[in-house]
Amino acid sequence: MAAGVGKTYAMLKAAQDRLTEGIDVVVGTVDTHARLETEALLTGLPIIPRKKIDYRRTAFEEMDIDVILARRPRLVLVDELAHTNIPGSRHPKRWHDVIELLDAGIDVYTTINVQHIESRKESVESITGVRIRETVPDSILERASQIVLIDITPAELLKRLTDGKVYLGDMAESAARNFFQEDRLTALREIALRLTAEKVDDELQGMITIRTSDAGWKSTERLMVAVSHSPFSEGLIRATRRLAYGLGAPWIGVYVDTGLVLSNQDRACLAKNLSLVRELGGEVLSTADTDIAQALDRIARQRDVTQLVVGRPTRRWFSDAFRGGTVLDRLVRSSSGYDVHVLRQDAKPPSKARRQYRVEGESAGMAYGSVLLATIVVMILSTLVLPVIGYRAVGFLFLLMILGLGSFVSIGPIMVAAVLSTLIWDYFFIPPYGTILISAPEDIAMCVAYLMTAVTTGTLTYRIRKRERMLRLREERTRALYEIVQLMAAGRDKTAIMTEVAGKLGAVVNGECSVVPSSADGRLERRTLPSRPWCTDDKEWAVAQWAFEHRQAAGWSTDTLPSAAGMYIPLKGTAETVGILAFHPDTAKRLLQEEDNLLATVARQLAMSMERELLQERARQAERLAESERLYQTILNSISHEIRTPLTAIIGSATALQDNGIIANVENRDKLLRELTGNAERLNRVVSNLLDMSRLSSGVLSLKRDWHDINDLIARAVGQHRDALANHTIVARVPQKFPFVYVDFGLFEQAISNLLINAAAYTPPSTTIEIEARADDNAITLTISDNGPGIPSDSLPHLFDKFYRVPGTPAGGTGIGLAITRAVIEAHEGAITVDNRPGGGAVFAIRLPNKQQPDVPDDSGGQ
Repeated sequence: MAAGVGKTYAMLKAAQDRLTEGIDVVVGTVDTHARLETEALLTGLPIIPRKKIDYRRTAFEEMDIDVILARRPRLVLVDELAHTNIPGSRHPKRWHDVIELLDAGIDVYTTINVQHIESRKESVESITGVRIRETVPDSILERASQIVLIDITPAELLKRLTDGKVYLGDMAESAARNFFQEDRLTALREIALRLTAEKVDDELQGMITIRTSDAGWKSTERLMVAVSHSPFSEGLIRATRRLAYGLGAPWIGVYVDTGLVLSNQDRACLAKNLSLVRELGGEVLSTADTDIAQALDRIARQRDVTQLVVGRPTRRWFSDAFRGGTVLDRLVRSSSGYDVHVLRQDAKPPSKARRQYRVEGESAGMAYGSVLLATIVVMILSTLVLPVIGYRAVGFLFLLMILGLGSFVSIGPIMVAAVLSTLIWDYFFIPPYGTILISAPEDIAMCVAYLMTAVTTGTLTYRIRKRERMLRLREERTRALYEIVQLMAAGRDKTAIMTEVAGKLGAVVNGECSVVPSSADGRLERRTLPSRPWCTDDKEWAVAQWAFEHRQAAGWSTDTLPSAAGMYIPLKGTAETVGILAFHPDTAKRLLQEEDNLLATVARQLAMSMERELLQERARQAERLAESERLYQTILNSISHEIRTPLTAIIGSATALQDNGIIANVENRDKLLRELTGNAERLNRVVSNLLDMSRLSSGVLSLKRDWHDINDLIARAVGQHRDALANHTIVARVPQKFPFVYVDFGLFEQAISNLLINAAAYTPPSTTIEIEARADDNAITLTISDNGPGIPSDSLPHLFDKFYRVPGTPAGGTGIGLAITRAVIEAHEGAITVDNRPGGGAVFAIRLPNKQQPDVPDDSGGQ
């Protein structure tokens, strides 16, 4: 219930019990206040040294969370949960440190006084008259697995204060005069007891639900609270949270953006209120509408809200008359499906604050100056044309001025213009002149009607302009989001897409955005960052790294490392973090809720897009790996025979040649040598094909192209494999003065050789293999035809696939010769096709582009 009851003592005693049980316990931070009995309980407990932080030339000590995370104990002691960390710490509050420890899997014992609990803050302030500046959200207590109430009577606590066991010297006297009074301590004790009872009751209800067979009774209540940039919203939020907790119901905090231009102080207050909603376990919604009551009613109906909590509005008779009453009046009239709770304000805001929330910030001195200037100009113009149009028509000139001003200034200057123009019209133009008195009744009625018309039309014009501005802003953000989604769906280069997305997003939220993807091994590498000034800052990089590793936003305007210059939002996919979105604002103004939501939305879209691309790449890698494994097995199955056969023949021939009797027989010796040479060449072809296929697949093989005669290529291919083609007749038909081909001689000769050897292997002996070359203006075509059995029609599309062999063919061959041929031809910008001849056999056609021929010297010797 208060300081001095012995909570730190109780925590240390419990820690000693855990240490006795063999649990790894360390002291993160404990303040004993120099009490001997408390310091004695530290004996035997490992203490983590505190981290020193320099702030304003003074050294301070804070809990070193990095050392604790590296040490990874089972249990850590953290005293004073509501403590505010020194600026420069990782987190602004100690309870943020505790959350990080819990997320790392480390249990925590911690202490707190009831006045520091967020939902009880206002109650304690009203009881004690002391403003509570440090609070802890109720969600932290809800996360606790056990709460121990350290309770003593107020009389005993006052006696401890008198004995100097709570505070010493002047602090004890000040506490006795203010906080430590028996009636106040009794009230605080009641709050602490009630809070503990609520926690116990909630746990009991959970146990009953688990033990019963049915799901138990569930609340159908849903609460909603209206949140604004007013400091009184804090009280509404806390009250709504208490109501929701008591009902066991979910609750929502709604902010309605009416287009009001907020100052930096107002933005900070709004961000604080919305953050309080999140901390207390509520859901935050924001919407844009010029009518607050209409927006709240719409959301309440959409979300099936049963209870709406609002503050009591300040009545403004003039503006309420135009709007149909206050926000509360309009809500009550439209609230048929939910109850409206109106909460009082404990104190009236100072006059400056009231003006701040009533007058719109865009009505600055320049706007009032423009009104004055426009009124003077119209007055001079009216003076010049008065003899022509009469004093009654002057009112229409002023009314046109009001309509024009409504398109440029806000409601405040419009009201001033309406009243000022009425007075000028009355004083200078309506008889009697030079006085505000009006003699004719019809002129009085006309003047009053003018004032009402001017105010009404000016107000309506302003509202139309305001709604138009909101719609335009919403359209810009929607269009930006649409364009960003379109970019991410385009499937272009990832780096270019991220750069464009960052540029479009930065233009909308008025700052510099950068997208930093993670590396292939899932780490955020500094070398992958674009060239941005913040990239070279070690402190900024450390914040970005922390956001990436802990999967939560950090940096400027957040609760984690807020002293950083930029905000770093992790791009969280469904399974992992794929990068960060860095935002550096152009100004120090906090982001509006809509801008915050836009950043979060784009971050989610980016994360999904990048994760999808990452998963697709991993799927492709897995597919390639599976294909590689399949090819590996195929190689072993097909090549083992193709290598073993010639190798066995070579070994047999070599062994036979060791016999002196065989060597003496010239005929047998020559036969064995021919077999040895033929099998060696066959083995060499297999190995060469494998190496060429490996180089072609990896892209290592480069072409050495030059101009060559097609006859030389054919002759070389036939001559290289004379033995393999000995049983076939080779007929080559190449026209005279045939164009040169621009090819790599060695690779193209190998492609022709593979086609010739393939034709010889699958056609009967003594048949003819025909080679024919043709040329036209666009292409050079080389065909190789045989008279074999042809190729089955279902095998034609797969004939050039790696390791593919036509089913039913005799054993022998690796199935990569034709694949190498196609790879070589395509590397030369050509194409190869295969088809069956009408009379039987197959025909392979190589088609190369007919490039411009080189200048060839004249071989005739003429001059």
